[in-house]
Amino acid sequence: MVRVVLPVLRSWNADRGAGFTLIEVMAVMLIIALVATLVLTMMPGTGRAGLKAVTLQTASLLRRERLGAILTGRDREVSLDAKRRILVGDGGGIVALPRDIALDILGIDALWSGRQAVVRFHPDGASTGVVLKLSREKAEYEIRVNWYTGGVAIGP
Repeated sequence: MVRVVLPVLRSWNADRGAGFTLIEVMAVMLIIALVATLVLTMMPGTGRAGLKAVTLQTASLLRRERLGAILTGRDREVSLDAKRRILVGDGGGIVALPRDIALDILGIDALWSGRQAVVRFHPDGASTGVVLKLSREKAEYEIRVNWYTGGVAIGP
């Protein structure tokens, strides 16, 4: 009787504990991605969405003050308290400006109640007119108040 020994071919490593499986590598990559996402969202500062939110709040304050001037029949003002970095309306509305947002005011150069003037709305709906530019790094928005109609518009 002749005994024939056939060689055994294996397509995998004989030591199954060596190396990483695809699932392990994918799990590590997923954990790294999650940590990176958390780090980016926890970074201090105002992002583009925060800048847009402040812009919308500011436009809303201006529109409320214009409506208040029309309804009360008296002038209403919006001014800037630069020390506290807030926009203040005569009706009591306040918009806080984060430290990393720059505000450029193109319009009135005066002081009202010890604060930098921004805009004055008249009972007929007209205003003194102003352009406010809110910016952070490369993102910016403009709020334009028409002097004739008092209308408030937001532009990029």
